[in-house]
Amino acid sequence: VVTDGNSLTIYAQSENGGTLNATGMTDDSGNASAGIGGSTSSVDSGSITIHGGIINATGGSTGSNGYGGAGIGGGTSKSANGGNSGTIIIYGGTVTANSGAGNATGAGIGGGAGDNVGGAGSNITIYGGSVTAASTGTQLGGAGIGGGGGNNDGGTGENINIYGGTVNATGGNLGAGIGGGGSSAIDDSSHKSGDGAVTISGGTVTA
Repeated sequence: VVTDGNSLTIYAQSENGGTLNATGMTDDSGNASAGIGGSTSSVDSGSITIHGGIINATGGSTGSNGYGGAGIGGGTSKSANGGNSGTIIIYGGTVTANSGAGNATGAGIGGGAGDNVGGAGSNITIYGGSVTAASTGTQLGGAGIGGGGGNNDGGTGENINIYGGTVNATGGNLGAGIGGGGSSAIDDSSHKSGDGAVTISGGTVTA
């Protein structure tokens, strides 16, 4: 758990030295934490920096018909807004981040899902390494990298920058590969999927 106001920095003594496997948790209220980031009770994430290593992060899941947290980033709330990501910076390593399974899920890397509004996946920067991120939401999924899914509005994916590395990002249902999360009310003019700002100036990116 890396909640708002806290930080986690991960190093490796060689490019792929050491492995960290992190899987989120759930609580009795149906909330799901991120694999690395927000918890079930404090859904916003603190800052996370990865310099290397093999990182496998999977959000918590309340089941295939329930909610899933972000792989890295915000936790998921069954009764409120999804958790926002803190600043996430990846310099290298092999990073695999998947949301927890469910109808409504957070991003692979970014915001968590929310019963109301998906969490924002903001200030995410990738300088290098191999990064694979996916949201698995079957009804309102988050972005692969960016905002989480929301029942009313999808989370935004703001200030996402990719300068290098190999990046593969897959959104869940209605979510972007890189950018905003999906909304189950996408056909209702009063609701929207999340938008965002994405800059890619290097690397090999598949979204």
